[in-house]
Amino acid sequence: MLEVMQESEEARQRRQREIKDEARGASQVGPFDYCPRMGFREYWYPAIKARRVGPKKPVRVKMLGEEIVLFRGKDHQVVALTDWCPHRGARLSNGLCDFPGTITCPYHGYAFDDTGQCVAGLIEAVESPLAPKMRAKRYPTAESNSLVFVWMGQTPPVPLAEDLPWEFKDPSLHATRYTRVKMWETNWTEPVWQGIDYHEFYLHRWFKWWYLINYKQPFFRPKPVVTNGVRIVEEGDNFVTCTQERVEYGQKEYPGLGKWPRHVWWRILKPLKGGQGRFGSNHNVQLPTIVRVPLGAASHMRWGVPVDDWETRMWTFTVTERPKTVVGQIWQDLWYWLYRRGYGVIRINEKEDFPIFAKGQINADIPQKLGILDLGVIYFRRHLARRSRDFKRLGGAWGCLKQPPDPDKVAAWTQPTK
Repeated sequence: MLEVMQESEEARQRRQREIKDEARGASQVGPFDYCPRMGFREYWYPAIKARRVGPKKPVRVKMLGEEIVLFRGKDHQVVALTDWCPHRGARLSNGLCDFPGTITCPYHGYAFDDTGQCVAGLIEAVESPLAPKMRAKRYPTAESNSLVFVWMGQTPPVPLAEDLPWEFKDPSLHATRYTRVKMWETNWTEPVWQGIDYHEFYLHRWFKWWYLINYKQPFFRPKPVVTNGVRIVEEGDNFVTCTQERVEYGQKEYPGLGKWPRHVWWRILKPLKGGQGRFGSNHNVQLPTIVRVPLGAASHMRWGVPVDDWETRMWTFTVTERPKTVVGQIWQDLWYWLYRRGYGVIRINEKEDFPIFAKGQINADIPQKLGILDLGVIYFRRHLARRSRDFKRLGGAWGCLKQPPDPDKVAAWTQPTK
């Protein structure tokens, strides 16, 4: 859910001037100054498609560095516990659900219910003296749009609706019908940065055979050359929306170097202009890790789940309006499976974007200098990160360099009330 900021127009304009000045002076705000390396914890994250969790066999997932096991509880809801058995540390996910609403450790047969309490020691004794003394850590869970979400924070969870993208709550949209989940061997931060930096004007400009089957014929149209920087068009308490400052198309002369691109003779049609359709053309990023790249009549939305330092489970949603007829739905399905999935999701995201910032191909620990193309990145790193729920509740975030949580605030949220 996008949250509106409560502040004066003067304060907003002053902050935007400061960001522009910082960008023109080569900002050195680092990726982990205020962003935790393993992700913001005080949020709901998508864990798995609900249909993948059956009644008999538990499922293992890893999120924000923690190993979790998922299984069906006594009311058939999906339950999340730590995957490590508190008895001798075996993986609960290698076990079975011997009784409804429970999971049994495969090593010695200790069974745990959907609260995490050990309720039986199957081979120890019918009345186990150890079972009442063992409890596995439990994570709050919730379901929406056929997905299971897990709360990873130290503090009590907010209602799931607060963290859901607005698209998930709009009945006129297909929000999760076209979903792809892949493991990306990269830190969670770079896929967020590249969602608002307009890198596509260089990285994605090269020839693809998909261009030849696109009815708009982009191969024969002038491509954008320069953005002249990025500007903020809207900001909220948990999001920022950016656009290009002033796009120029075709070919430009660079002092001392010459013209680029070097050859444009075949680009004989008029440039394609964005902004058509319900989703417009402005790029958006929302806490904790949601990125929106509009496609006009559809939207390309990614929600990255940090797994560890160098792995991110990437959920990619192609959001579309629900067709009003059966024929329209068939046509939309064909568009996604025969064109959009192969071109936009796999070819662009997984074969062009991801290899650039995969582990070993990018160094997030060297000093960085950010410019006018990175204005949205500067905003996220310096401002949006410090408006995260981690900072609001705990005074900082675990794993960031410049502002770890305040011990007093942590104690106030986590100590049991008397």
